Amino acid sequence: MNQNIIERLATFPIDSYDLQFRDEEALRDYLYTLGETEVARIGFSRDAQELYGLRIGHGKIHASVIAGCHADEPVGPMTAQILPKKIPQHFPELCDAFRISIVPQMNPDGADRNRDWFASPPDLADYLEQVRRELPGDDLEFGFGEGKAVRPECAAAQAFLKAHAPFAAHLSLHGMAFAEGAWCLICKEWAERGDGYMKAFDSLCTRMNFPQHDIDRGGEKGFTRIRDGYCTTPTSSAMKEHFIALNDRGLARCFLPTSMEWAQSHGGDPLCIVSELPLFLIGQRSPSLEEPVKVNLRNDLNKLRADSPRIDADAIQKIKTDYQLTPVPLELQVRLQISMIVLALYTILDQAIQDPQGEIGKVEPME
Repeated sequence: MNQNIIERLATFPIDSYDLQFRDEEALRDYLYTLGETEVARIGFSRDAQELYGLRIGHGKIHASVIAGCHADEPVGPMTAQILPKKIPQHFPELCDAFRISIVPQMNPDGADRNRDWFASPPDLADYLEQVRRELPGDDLEFGFGEGKAVRPECAAAQAFLKAHAPFAAHLSLHGMAFAEGAWCLICKEWAERGDGYMKAFDSLCTRMNFPQHDIDRGGEKGFTRIRDGYCTTPTSSAMKEHFIALNDRGLARCFLPTSMEWAQSHGGDPLCIVSELPLFLIGQRSPSLEEPVKVNLRNDLNKLRADSPRIDADAIQKIKTDYQLTPVPLELQVRLQISMIVLALYTILDQAIQDPQGEIGKVEPME
């Protein structure tokens, strides 16, 4: 990957105005200021909030981006909402090559339930006391497919995206509460072909002096380690197997295909990527893959929450000190998420150049 691309990703400006929570009204007003962006109302959430779809670029290679599936991960929607500004401004060649469909906020209801702790930088005590997340089985990321079980948010996204399927790339923007750095999930079909992408993102993290998270979950729920900083994307079948093994077949039946599996089902062999950036960076390093410090932190936090509904300030400070926890600036999280998207698109272009007779570049909209 050209080092000029890495340098542009490390230095393009991000305004503080871009880094904010937007409720339904604010998001609507913001989207209609985005210039040469197609904005469409695509449906409604469970609580009757409007859902939007965006399209940018005029190329014939199709890519898709969704954000906000998990209610307690605010940075993905921030990234997706400014993407229609940043790509044309700083990577205009991608608009020449791609037609990008974006659902910038999949879960406005869940975001509203978490808005009180959204801050820059986030506060650990506020997060622990106020965070709200959908229970397993009511997960928008594992909610794509057909039938009555599909939530209205996923149904709306599917109808909007399907018009431009198949895709050469699909990205679902997520986040983590705590991690030792950036973590990137790549569909297993691209685990080897994505080597150039991984090396480029490695280079960016080095340039940004930001570490990468590494963990080996041994294939649990579909998470199989590729190498330091990278893992395969989870799958609905592996998730079902996990809960069947726990003797919870009822919950297992609730898991529908992921957005990645849905994108793959429409052909095109897409490069599917899930971004995972931490709200709080764990400075204490894991001694080995078999002893992840994140597990110890989770156990300590669970105990802290169980002891009292109101978390003691001294106990919070001890956790921060013991694990060397620091909030990750929102600007850095957004930059890294945009970089994952941009590098994925350049990876697709590189493959098209290397294989001019291949399918990439021949993608046309479905009738």
